[in-house]
Amino acid sequence: MSTFTIRDYRAEDAAAVLDINAANIPEVGEMDATKLAAFAASAAWLPVVEVDGQVAAFAVFLTEGADYGSPNYRWFGERHASFYYVDRIAVDASHRSLGIGQALYREAVSRARAGARPVFCAEVNTVPANDRSLRFHAHLGFTEVARKRPYDPESEVAMLERPVSAG
Repeated sequence: MSTFTIRDYRAEDAAAVLDINAANIPEVGEMDATKLAAFAASAAWLPVVEVDGQVAAFAVFLTEGADYGSPNYRWFGERHASFYYVDRIAVDASHRSLGIGQALYREAVSRARAGARPVFCAEVNTVPANDRSLRFHAHLGFTEVARKRPYDPESEVAMLERPVSAG
């Protein structure tokens, strides 16, 4: 079984992160170098995960007040004065089922708790369905609080939340 290391994003990770993101569309939204640079400048936490010295996964976590135009992020901002939000998490297909997602979320919850942010927010595609992510989030204690069609009538997301105090 492979072991992995979580560390902060560095500029030299950009190509690998963009490749992993592209391979995970439509489960995650599109991202180019400009958007990645904006995340690097404004994210509360932008971790990458290395397996055998290679970037195998990454995530983008934001908090309230970020300069980010996502309607999903803005919807949570209208609901909560203080929150921790996962914009995306993407794992290279060859490194799934190693516990990477759970490890990233454990650390994110710890950071949210340290920042006194009471709620952890996410959205997951329901049209097209991302059943694996919906199961993952349910397993981690997220509950659906709404469904939205923020982009077009052909797509839908489940808006998910969980208390940060939850284990």
